[in-house]
Amino acid sequence: MKRFALIMSAFLLAFSGFAQKGNKFTEEDVMQFYRTLQGDYVMQVNDSITAMVHFTPIWETTTNRFQWLYLEAMEGKDVVLQKVLEIEPKSAKTFKVKVYDLKDPGQFVGKWGNRNYFDGFTKQSILKGGRSMSFTKTSDFAYQSRWKRYKAIDCFPKGDLLHFKFVQEDERFYVKRMPKGTSRILGYQGLKELTD
Repeated sequence: MKRFALIMSAFLLAFSGFAQKGNKFTEEDVMQFYRTLQGDYVMQVNDSITAMVHFTPIWETTTNRFQWLYLEAMEGKDVVLQKVLEIEPKSAKTFKVKVYDLKDPGQFVGKWGNRNYFDGFTKQSILKGGRSMSFTKTSDFAYQSRWKRYKAIDCFPKGDLLHFKFVQEDERFYVKRMPKGTSRILGYQGLKELTD
């Protein structure tokens, strides 16, 4: 279960990006990515474990330029991961993702179906942490991190090399992890559920 939670943490970070036109970040790009990212995703961890992950935008206002998302991951009926993401641009091609924990996760179980539930809370009252990492736009509809040891992201064993890639065009993400002391790459994929 712990390994599953670690992989799901990689999943949430892999999906945290901005869609951009050309090399320039625009407000329209943010909204397009916002619409694309919302919904339910299937994360195939291995042959026997599949998770359902819900991405829900929260704290939406006409003046809120940056993107806030609530993530809840479930294996069967068990909630295995809850996070809140804050995304902001650093440059025309690079953006920062801040990953927050919830002070009282149990209070928010199932609230992905009611995005307005979060309006009754301030960020300071329910969030803790705030670890960050950067993603770079590598081509149209594709964003990725470098291979890096993300020691600041405490959901991974220290020393493991991690690489994340999100391809918006086919609504798929890729997570690669190289455990410390090996050259073996473990890869995972996730794909958005298509609905009519």
